[in-house]
Amino acid sequence: MRGFLSILFLLPSAVISAEECDSISIPKAGIEMRYIPAQTLCLDREPRIWTKTKETHALAAQVNITPTENAFAHDYNYPIFSIGLRYNFNHGTTMHRDNPWGEAQPVNYTSKLGDFLTFYGIFTRPLYRSKHWQWGYYLGTGVGYTTLKYNQKNNIDNEYIGSHFNIFFTAGVYGQYKIAKEWDVKAGLDFAHHSNGAMARPNKGANYLGPFVGIMYEPEKQTTKIAKHNTIATAPLKKYWFTEFTFGVGGKTLLEEWLHTQFATPQGHPDYRKERFAFYGAYSFHAHLLYRYARRWASGVGFGLFYGDYASRVAELDNKNGYTGEKHSPWSASIEARHEVFYGNMSVRVSLGYYLYRHMGYKSHNGLEKPYHEQVGVFYSFPKLKNLTLGFSVNAHATKADFTELQIAMPVKL
Repeated sequence: MRGFLSILFLLPSAVISAEECDSISIPKAGIEMRYIPAQTLCLDREPRIWTKTKETHALAAQVNITPTENAFAHDYNYPIFSIGLRYNFNHGTTMHRDNPWGEAQPVNYTSKLGDFLTFYGIFTRPLYRSKHWQWGYYLGTGVGYTTLKYNQKNNIDNEYIGSHFNIFFTAGVYGQYKIAKEWDVKAGLDFAHHSNGAMARPNKGANYLGPFVGIMYEPEKQTTKIAKHNTIATAPLKKYWFTEFTFGVGGKTLLEEWLHTQFATPQGHPDYRKERFAFYGAYSFHAHLLYRYARRWASGVGFGLFYGDYASRVAELDNKNGYTGEKHSPWSASIEARHEVFYGNMSVRVSLGYYLYRHMGYKSHNGLEKPYHEQVGVFYSFPKLKNLTLGFSVNAHATKADFTELQIAMPVKL
């Protein structure tokens, strides 16, 4: 999904078809309601075995705003920005291990995925717009809360969610049709994800995929007419090179520790299938050379240095499990390719890195990690502070979160 995010932004500019008129009206504001019947996805082999039912439903309500008077709006062909609330009814997703898994013993009840209340923001980009029709894609992120997470008392087989607060991500495609002067109907395909970015355990993450239907109210008096040939005069961006130095401070819990307490710790031991895990620091420094070749986009290459204060704990767990002779170092280094997408002072970064140096024990090269890593983050720059940039980013291996961090960056125009 992280690669999918950047691909969507690189799609060609949208088409505005006026259907026998010189302009169409674009609502400045509106209200939207959605219903999403979906299935919980089991992306790994183990959850497919112990997940018994996968039903989930969601309701969402959001406010839509369409800026029309800036250069970025023109470049993206007038995208819609939304803020909203979403409620996932997830108790139709149930889990139960019928047989022992290592030291993990079956229990006499069925575990459930908890309901989620999520506050989110969405960026919707129309790829086609006419007097009656519209279709395109959307991307969004937010924060979700569930009262029911993994616990030893009554939800011990729920490996999807291990914390009350979680990061939310969504992406989808849609089609829209105007049925009345101020009303539209909408339908499409929605993907959504809740997880804690490795800041707690367990953290397989809950993924949902399903169709959605919606209805939109858009007051006619709040519309703006846009010429079908996009004749808004905007000054072209002068292309330039820049360097950027990024510092990150974050943290994680250890998947190695989770696996040890779940499957290698006998029943009766204080750590048997425990709920709380130590939180370790993760730090990074990145330097990139980038080329801003369009108002919306910049791309470049660089390197990343990483320091994890959990290397000694990984070494301890390796010794407990008989993995001797492994190398352990808190330092890692990689070369990275980066693509950044801009709208005003906001941006989304997607990076792909390849490790030149990494020694993080047995499991890091036996299934838990790959020789490459991905990063995706959302950022905001402050023009009055020489474009100092602040944001958060998730570092992952093959889409599985490794750690989450806050990042501060300083671009230097060449």
